[in-house]
Amino acid sequence: MIQLLNNFQFLRDQKISFGTEKNFDRVILLVIIVFGFLLRIYTAFFTSLTHFHIDSVGYFEQANTLLANGYTNYFPNGYPFIIALFKYLAGSNALSFLLWMNVILSTISIYFIYHISRCVFQNVAIAAIAAFFLAVFPTQINYVRWLMTEVLSAFLLLGGYFFYLRNRMFFSGLFFGVATAVRTEIIPILLLLIFAEFIRTRRIYISVLSGFLIPVLIVGSYCYFKTGYFSLAGHSRVNIMFSITSSGGYVDWLYQDKHPEITTTAQAINLYVDTMLSDPWQYFKNRVANLWELWGFFPSASDGNRGLLFRMVIGLCNLFLLSFGFLGWWRNRKNYNAVIIIFPFIVVTFIHIVLLSLPRYTYTVEPFMIILASWTVYNVIIWLKKIVLNF
Repeated sequence: MIQLLNNFQFLRDQKISFGTEKNFDRVILLVIIVFGFLLRIYTAFFTSLTHFHIDSVGYFEQANTLLANGYTNYFPNGYPFIIALFKYLAGSNALSFLLWMNVILSTISIYFIYHISRCVFQNVAIAAIAAFFLAVFPTQINYVRWLMTEVLSAFLLLGGYFFYLRNRMFFSGLFFGVATAVRTEIIPILLLLIFAEFIRTRRIYISVLSGFLIPVLIVGSYCYFKTGYFSLAGHSRVNIMFSITSSGGYVDWLYQDKHPEITTTAQAINLYVDTMLSDPWQYFKNRVANLWELWGFFPSASDGNRGLLFRMVIGLCNLFLLSFGFLGWWRNRKNYNAVIIIFPFIVVTFIHIVLLSLPRYTYTVEPFMIILASWTVYNVIIWLKKIVLNF
């Protein structure tokens, strides 16, 4: 047993760089990817779980409008454009194609996280651990079955980091741009990266901005052509109205109907601020409840839509990501690449504490916390190995 531990590749402290993994490491990565792929196929196609969320209906309605040569400026139209393309090419088989897209993109994300982790920690064992955790992580597998933006957003954000760490700045910006067209909350993550890079090198990579602007300008210009407004999404007023009453799992989804006088985003912001100032203590409690709904160890039942078992699974996943992830980040806080890995957590958590929160909003953040947590897991394994060898 001791000899096996000494020889096992995963327990070696290897300093590596891109393109130097050995055949054994490639086989391990391939096994992890195939296993993750099969888990995702099973979840997407061989369970009785539903594929549609209420937001899915909105995305498909916007896609139908695009196919009818119109434009609905509500949800970001990045995902509706993809739905429209699949419906145009595949017709009634579009749903299956979209599920296959989720399966494939989520599987490629395993490849991305492996190479991101290798670059951050220069250690193939940590990279393999991160890939394995992403392959089997319950929430990452579960959302593959949903026809929503979670899987696509996580794939694009990981791709942005993958190319950024490889110094392929144009492609990094392109991935961030498409991600923004799918989910506008990605923009602050890129801005933090640009700011951090400027502080570190006093440089701004124009190629990143060039890649980023291509999809953003395409979507925004098409919106302008159809509506007269340059916009990526038109649901900010509604989201702010929902956020006024948001308190963890509770949101008054009819609140906007109670205030028909609020017709612009500026008016919604004013109402939000007025409500905050009129009762700051209640506002603070609501924000704490939002934080708990996002990252707490026992989220709400979501009006009976979330069962006890799934609530416990979410809580255990959050406990692992926060405890192991933050320890990994803190111990590597002098490593620039490790520092920037925390940016998605900072941005997404802040936005949804201030606005409204649902546990699924952490989906795009989880891979980055897994990267940091994998460093901690690896060092726990090394610690246990030393204990075993000392007996």
